[in-house]
Amino acid sequence: MKKKKIIISVAAIAVIAVLAAAFYIIRNKTDYAEKVDDKKAEAAYQLLNDSLSSKSVKYTDLYEEHRETGTGEAKSYPENGINEENYPGKYVSLKYNESAEYIINAEKEGVYNIYLDYKPTGNSLSDFIASMEINGEVQFSEMDNIAFPLYWKDSTKSYPEDRYGDQVAPEQIRIEEWRNLPLYNYTYVSALPLEFKLKKGINTIIIKNASSDGLALGEMTIKAPEQNIMNYEDYKNNYSGDLVKGLYKVNSNDYLYKNSSQAIYSAINNPALSPQNSKRKLINTLSWNMPGTEVTYEFEAPAEGFYHLALHYQNKKEEMAVFDSIRIDGKVPFKELLNYAFPSTSGKWANEVLSDKNGTPYEIYLTKGKHTITIRSEQDPISVIERYSKLISEHVTQFELEITKITGSTNDKNRTWKMTKYIPQITDYLDAYETLIHYIQYHLQDYTERGIKSAIMSDLSKSLALIHKMQKYPDEISLYRDDLTGNDNSVLKAMGNFSSMLSEQDFSLDMIYFYGDKKLPKPNSNLLKALANNLKTVGNTFVSSKYSTKNEEDCLNIWVNRAVTHTDLMQKMADTEFTAKTGIKVKVSVMTDVNKLTLAASSGKTPDIALGLGSYVPFDLASRGALYDLTNFDDFWKVAGRSVPGAYVSYVFNEGVYAVPETLNFNTLIYRTDIFDKLKLTPPDTWQEVINMLPTLQRYGMNFYHNISSGVGYKWFYQTSPLIYQNNGKFYTEDGMHTAIDQPDAVKGIQELGDLFIAYSLDTQVGSFFNSFRYGVLPVGIVTLDDYLLIKNGAPELEGQWKLAPLPGTVQEDGSISRWFISNGMGGIIFKNSKQKEDAWEFLKWWTDYKTQVDYTYTLQSTYGKQFVWLSSNLEALKDSPIEQQDKNVIVDQVQWLRDVPRTPGQYLLERSISDIWNTMVFDGTSAQVAVDEKVIAINREIRRKMMEIGYCDSQGNLLKPYVIRDVDWITEHIEQAEREGK
Repeated sequence: MKKKKIIISVAAIAVIAVLAAAFYIIRNKTDYAEKVDDKKAEAAYQLLNDSLSSKSVKYTDLYEEHRETGTGEAKSYPENGINEENYPGKYVSLKYNESAEYIINAEKEGVYNIYLDYKPTGNSLSDFIASMEINGEVQFSEMDNIAFPLYWKDSTKSYPEDRYGDQVAPEQIRIEEWRNLPLYNYTYVSALPLEFKLKKGINTIIIKNASSDGLALGEMTIKAPEQNIMNYEDYKNNYSGDLVKGLYKVNSNDYLYKNSSQAIYSAINNPALSPQNSKRKLINTLSWNMPGTEVTYEFEAPAEGFYHLALHYQNKKEEMAVFDSIRIDGKVPFKELLNYAFPSTSGKWANEVLSDKNGTPYEIYLTKGKHTITIRSEQDPISVIERYSKLISEHVTQFELEITKITGSTNDKNRTWKMTKYIPQITDYLDAYETLIHYIQYHLQDYTERGIKSAIMSDLSKSLALIHKMQKYPDEISLYRDDLTGNDNSVLKAMGNFSSMLSEQDFSLDMIYFYGDKKLPKPNSNLLKALANNLKTVGNTFVSSKYSTKNEEDCLNIWVNRAVTHTDLMQKMADTEFTAKTGIKVKVSVMTDVNKLTLAASSGKTPDIALGLGSYVPFDLASRGALYDLTNFDDFWKVAGRSVPGAYVSYVFNEGVYAVPETLNFNTLIYRTDIFDKLKLTPPDTWQEVINMLPTLQRYGMNFYHNISSGVGYKWFYQTSPLIYQNNGKFYTEDGMHTAIDQPDAVKGIQELGDLFIAYSLDTQVGSFFNSFRYGVLPVGIVTLDDYLLIKNGAPELEGQWKLAPLPGTVQEDGSISRWFISNGMGGIIFKNSKQKEDAWEFLKWWTDYKTQVDYTYTLQSTYGKQFVWLSSNLEALKDSPIEQQDKNVIVDQVQWLRDVPRTPGQYLLERSISDIWNTMVFDGTSAQVAVDEKVIAINREIRRKMMEIGYCDSQGNLLKPYVIRDVDWITEHIEQAEREGK
């Protein structure tokens, strides 16, 4: 019996092993797509591109075109330039939207590379973008966004440390010197410089600054493109010598300069990286994720001869390579190092020895002495693939509009359509989608781990399945519109997801090795070493004061309601800048729950300062007597002038101001330019213009997005009440004892909001505006910072197909447009029982200062990535934030209209009641006046009850002491007076 059990157990284990092996084989099976004829793919591309209503020529369209190469070179200075001692020729410094004109003589008709001298002269810390015209023509769309990157270096390589011994990323210094570079577009579709067609003789070239002020342009040079970079075999034959002995390292942090602040430092606790310490954060890697990012290192070759070259790196892109070009002393040694593919490392670290397809390491010849190595991220190998993917998305959107134009927005399954009679190209379009997707699969599979079975290919397979279904019934295409552009499962959604994954790059570098006969260090630490390091790290959390929120006597104690990424950086900046300047020590602690402040106030154990607070918190604490009135500081109103007056409204309590704003938010309009162009619409400037365009949108099954339709049934002030302000309504009477929403102007605003949904059929519930905007269901609407970032970073396939515009407003009697919106950001407070109020105020002034805010904004991004956007409350700092200038102009103008609702006791019931009023109007058909009247009595009763609680009135409703409501006009008056008096 025992023997039988053993046999059964062994058999069971064997079966499990066989099944596991089979699953592994199936899971890791590699399939490959068949080759697609290039002419067939080109025909499919042309069919789709030519049928677009807004056709554009991309640089990738010209790759296969025979282009006659120019000869020689010529130089020119800007026609409107000036001479100064610091530059040998004429130059011009361009403000936003200003242009430089060059007249240049080409020896022969053909294509040329264009080189320009440029230099930053203004305060901008963002890369410059320019548009170009040659002889009055834009030859390809990438000429609208030519890149002039800023170059950066570290202020020091002796990294400063914070109070816990953690290394601090040094300040990045913008290199302010003339630089001569060939022209690329900002997405770097080509690894080689762009080629521009010039006619023989005189050519007029216009360069227009499309970004921030302060782009200086000098000499322009045209050169014939380099025909061929030699291959490795020819390169090797040009030199003779032996493979050097030894192993020589270049640390990723020791860069000489870089062309992007998005090449960011990290301190990773991993024994395989250098340097590393389990107790302290030591900077040890450099990471980047944007095409065109370029990092240059200087190193010493100890001997003349051949060297192998290896990179200790990490590529987190799932199952797909990323591409980098390697330049030695400014040049790619041989073409195999142009667009070199670095395979995915699946979250681990790897040593990539630069080698040929057979794994034979390349040998790179170096003379003895100093050299530079430049690593640049590239998009070139997948530029055509990306173009085809975005074309399918763009065409599918337009195709669905054409179908809707014929059939209407409602699917009638009982009606028989012969759609090919109205759109004869239906079959051709579907076949073209299929061809281009097969083409993408074939050309992308060389860079993936498992061919078309790789994760990045899954959305392509989904698209093909949907297309095959539609190909069977082309005359019934109107019944498959959800398969084309639906939110849940559609070709548009699948191709959008694919484009997002394709454009992602996540490359991190630890070490560069030049070596000959030595073995490389292991790329990853062994299990025991990793385990020991983890145990040390965990143990340190119990003994280090870094993880304690306990106040310290000799410090300014600051609690911050933000993530550790923010508090770490704030501590580092405070230690190295504020404390170094003032001698005031600072301890920054993470506050995970803002309610902790109420408990701290009741127990008398508050910090000196709290930051990162929502707009409701200062009033709640001030009404309990816990906060210090900042107007007691003589220079408060001068400091207040750094931000917009409306940001202070919710911080006012009975003529005292109890917080300063740290960040702002915005409401702007966002719209799909491709859909608006197709429907011949312009972005609405007023709510009446919104109403006027709704019939056109709704005829195509689209609508306008109002942010009141997001979220659950409860609606907040920012959703319900901007139209009250735009119609000059108020929320309270001046004594704060009664609501004023029953007054005519306020009722008018509430009614106008209700009518948008009752009379004009706006959607009352939107699950995801991001998806609805992405797939063309809601091509226009109101967005905040979060929405803006989500669309900008999460929908790369829509690049160039949307814009921001001012928030629709209400026309006033004098013809002006009121664009008030209700919003706010985060703020900071000083507690009343702080013993260091003056020091605390010095900190708040330093923290909200222009330079501090600009440094924090850029350091935040350069340390943690572009997903961290800090919208500073300091208007001057906001103007220099790393946001595209066209968008930033709209945002800066719109935040001037930011306004919050004055806080009073019982306000929560007012907010809830306006939410109920909207629901009653929209879903029950009640008029605004009736709905408001039903709520006013309860609101006033609750205000009186709360006033009694805090001692402002008696049980009969009689005021015991004055309570005054102060709004944006009062704040504006004080700020303007301080400016006049110079306080």
